[in-house]
Amino acid sequence: MAAIAPLASGAHPLITSLSCATLHPSDPSCSRTFLTFWLRSFPPLTRLFLLLYSALLVPRFRSLYHFPVSTINGLLTRALRTSTFLTGSISTAWASICFFQTWFPRGFLPTQRFFLGGFMAGFWAWIERRHGRGVFLYSARASLDSLWKVGVKRRWWRAMKGGDVWLFVLAMMLTGVVYERDARAVREGNWRKGISWVRGEGFEDWAVDPDDIVDEDGDGEAALKEE
Repeated sequence: MAAIAPLASGAHPLITSLSCATLHPSDPSCSRTFLTFWLRSFPPLTRLFLLLYSALLVPRFRSLYHFPVSTINGLLTRALRTSTFLTGSISTAWASICFFQTWFPRGFLPTQRFFLGGFMAGFWAWIERRHGRGVFLYSARASLDSLWKVGVKRRWWRAMKGGDVWLFVLAMMLTGVVYERDARAVREGNWRKGISWVRGEGFEDWAVDPDDIVDEDGDGEAALKEE
């Protein structure tokens, strides 16, 4: 009891779980804490992403000038989707700890339940499945980095000297192979130009065929034909 006294002493008297005393010591209700987190986190995150995406829209001011309603609607929708994805993922990851503590037996998946909670939180990515490619790629890199560190700590494998450098070399090699096989697999034109420059082929997007460039809206902005 002395070891957990700093956590238990400040917790609400109705809280009987140590995880709940750690996560929300002032409120004995897990569901109310979950709802409060949404109410407190979702609006600030929405404002943040609204400002961020508005700043990213500045270079494409011509689309805002020609199509103001659709552009603003897309901006609001994207900010709401991203905020919902992040708020839902974070709240689910933390709420799953309380849920498992309440409904699972003490000896059932005592450590693996944290990985299961993270897996459940990842399902919120369904909301951003169409426009969240950059977020998903970052999450994948962070997950692999976390898996590597956990494996080293638990001695599943040995740490390599300069392992981050070898990982970067492997990533560059894999990117070059994909680009050589099908350059359009790299969707972003600027990234294709960067890969071309690294390969010594000049800062050009060689994947674009002039015959595939069309001007659908008549506003002078080029777009690629859909396959």
